[in-house]
Amino acid sequence: MDFYTIVSYSGIPFLLFALVYTWKYESSRYFLLLMLLLEVVDLALYKISYTWTTHMYLYNMVICMLIVVPVVYRSRIALFIYKLTGIPFFSRVYKNHHFSIQEIGLILLHLVDFVLAAFNYLEVWLYKFYVIDGWIMSNGVRNFILVSLNLLMYLCLLTYAVKTPARELFYKEHGESFATKASD
Repeated sequence: MDFYTIVSYSGIPFLLFALVYTWKYESSRYFLLLMLLLEVVDLALYKISYTWTTHMYLYNMVICMLIVVPVVYRSRIALFIYKLTGIPFFSRVYKNHHFSIQEIGLILLHLVDFVLAAFNYLEVWLYKFYVIDGWIMSNGVRNFILVSLNLLMYLCLLTYAVKTPARELFYKEHGESFATKASD
């Protein structure tokens, strides 16, 4: 296994640590379980996507959006699941939802990853149709950026986990007037 594969697979231990650390906070538990589910899906398809050669970057773009969309709309997803199943956990998660700065950081990092993948996808097609003769962005540069993005994502997750108790206490003491609420 090479270094880049190890970095790609190393998200699950960070998510599991964050999940264990924040287990008693329902909103964080829901967010981290959702992220863990998406990470498992990504890892299950990781090796398959590398066999797609040309479309590997398209796969990466889809995964980036699969992660960004549930982060942004997770309160609505919780409300939908609550209406579908009637499980009170999802109602509480919906009512207590608020964004943290770390989640916004994760969104921005995944958007940077999306732009990088879109650039690489365009570059592959330009090369394939002989519009360009060489790679504009070498694999070394791309891999360095991806490793840096992964490390920043892991730091975001750890910071999210460590700050969860203080964040939950703040919203408990100051009420929901400070929370970002999704409209019905």
